[in-house]
Amino acid sequence: MGNFDNLCDPDNDLLNQAAEGNEKAFEELIKKYEKAVFSTIYRYTGNKEDIEDLAQEIFFKIWQKANSFKGRSKFSTWLYRIVVNHCLNYKAKTKHHLQHESLDEMSARGKTPESLKVYSAYDGNCHIEMIQRAINELPKNQRLAFILAQLEDKSHAEIAEIMNLSVSSVHSLIFRARDSLKKKLSAIL
Repeated sequence: MGNFDNLCDPDNDLLNQAAEGNEKAFEELIKKYEKAVFSTIYRYTGNKEDIEDLAQEIFFKIWQKANSFKGRSKFSTWLYRIVVNHCLNYKAKTKHHLQHESLDEMSARGKTPESLKVYSAYDGNCHIEMIQRAINELPKNQRLAFILAQLEDKSHAEIAEIMNLSVSSVHSLIFRARDSLKKKLSAIL
């Protein structure tokens, strides 16, 4: 896709208007991408509590950087790149903060002490939690490529642009992520 295609992107036009101070244009972009941003944040961080704060930080960053958008890519690609980088920074910060965990947090991460586990009849959400946990355990680039491909329905070319990688690297990351998930989940499910 060439720059001409990007010039015709209505989102690029909205962002240009936002860069000139048009708040209505910016609100249109937020409305259009809010659910996708929330979804990506949750899928990547696994943290429901901070989704709104992180999304607000991301949209504020986009408002601040609207003038720096060059139009070399689609707005959505630029947005996902910002979301991904923000999520990576968030994960790096939270990983280094030692905090006491609640039992709910421990349970969500699969680290509940055996003596405190309560076993109930089949829980329909159990499989979803196991899958989410397995995805969260993938190395960060595999996790990100997998989320963008499988859960956000991005093409390998778009993912390559978002992650600043070659398309063949993206293929490899997704293949390894799927293989790893298959091995982890076949033993569990």
